[in-house]
Amino acid sequence: MNFDSPIFAQKWNMSGSALCEIFDALESRELRTARLWLESRAFNRRDEPVRRFDYLATCRAGHRPPEWDAANQAVFNDAGKDLARLRHTMSELSNLLRDFLVWQEMQRESGQKELLLLRAMRKRGLEKNFQLAGKEAEKALLTPGQRAFDRHLTTFRIQMEAFEWNLAVSRDQHFSFDDLRSNLDAWYAGQLLHLACMEQSRQAIRGQEKKEAEAPDSLEALLELLPGQPQTAMPGVALYHLGQRMLARPDDSGHMEAFRLLLGQHIDTVARTEARDLLMLAINHGIRRINAGNREALRQTLEFYMLGLEKKLLHDERGVLSKYTYNNVLMSLLALQEWDRAAALLERYRDELPAAERDNIYRYNLSIYRFRRGDYDGTLELLREVSFADPMYNLESRKMLLKIYYEQDAFDALDALVENLLNWLRRHGELGYHREMYRNLARFTRQLLRLAPGNTEERKRLETKILDTPLVAERGWLLEKVRGNWKLGN
Repeated sequence: MNFDSPIFAQKWNMSGSALCEIFDALESRELRTARLWLESRAFNRRDEPVRRFDYLATCRAGHRPPEWDAANQAVFNDAGKDLARLRHTMSELSNLLRDFLVWQEMQRESGQKELLLLRAMRKRGLEKNFQLAGKEAEKALLTPGQRAFDRHLTTFRIQMEAFEWNLAVSRDQHFSFDDLRSNLDAWYAGQLLHLACMEQSRQAIRGQEKKEAEAPDSLEALLELLPGQPQTAMPGVALYHLGQRMLARPDDSGHMEAFRLLLGQHIDTVARTEARDLLMLAINHGIRRINAGNREALRQTLEFYMLGLEKKLLHDERGVLSKYTYNNVLMSLLALQEWDRAAALLERYRDELPAAERDNIYRYNLSIYRFRRGDYDGTLELLREVSFADPMYNLESRKMLLKIYYEQDAFDALDALVENLLNWLRRHGELGYHREMYRNLARFTRQLLRLAPGNTEERKRLETKILDTPLVAERGWLLEKVRGNWKLGN
């Protein structure tokens, strides 16, 4: 076999192997724990997987891809090309790392370790240890970490272990059917509603039409069959029930407000990941309603944003707030003309922005704030200090400049800006539909500048073109300038 042939290299690309995929997925803080796992003779009694792990760690630290010859040298202390031997070691390490990740997940998911311990003690008939494990399991159920409805399933399984133990001790043991069923019903209702929320979110994103109320009605009929009505009686399940109703009937703002109130009441008692998922469910739903022209959804969505900021659910695991969230909240406040809250937001969360871009993000958003307040000179001063690595920063900044030059009668500067913007857009096809939107803004602005003073027919034709063109940035502003407030010829 020719190991140096291009076909072989492509087929056995080490960087594309299952092992490298799982190794690359390990976070830096997990590498040390994973290596300790490999060193434990309880899990691994061979040295080759450890040496293979160290070789991959060295490649990662040096920012270079792993190579077959170097891997053989590191693992077996030779540069031979025994592919079968090397692949066997790769398979060993892959299996060990998979076991490590299973162990990690078990540690993270509250109640799972305790459930398995309880089961092990039951199977061995260790009464004292079974009782101790039962207490640990009950304590674990009180700590956050699981989705609300998943906790009901874990509770059901722990109760079943207790039932199996009692049955083995005494055949006359009472079977608590109602207690077991209530937890199982709660889990089923929660899981069903979670799936319904996911499906309706997917349909909304894709713009798919569904038969009016068909899915909600059939789902409600199924939930009504469950004793105890967990979808209304249990807060963790009720959140998904309200969320599903909110998505199913987007024009009913009452469901959105009820969901916000219930989430605010219980946000500290559910798992952080679940709280964030529920929050983003409402925010994304609100954004779609806003984009559809529902202004009432703007304030409701803003309140979800503010709740997320207060609870730090919109921050990453390091406590860093993304520039997109910072901008989205600011734009919501400005749209509602909440000037004081907008100014407070800019300062309150400035230090929580990504350190490498902090000053740039802050200045860019402050320039938007000043622009909306009509402080054009202050806006121009800030924009001179903003760098434009992000294409959307570039577009939004040019848009502000375009409108400022128009309002300040700087028509020569505006004409040059429009030409420059069109040239820049030609070079940035990655912008997708945004490129077409801003290209039309530039073209219509140029036509606006060249309108003859007092030419009503020409003005009507331009107005019609703006209205009939599907993708136009700042359509409302353009129409306002075409229909009135003429800067030229007045």
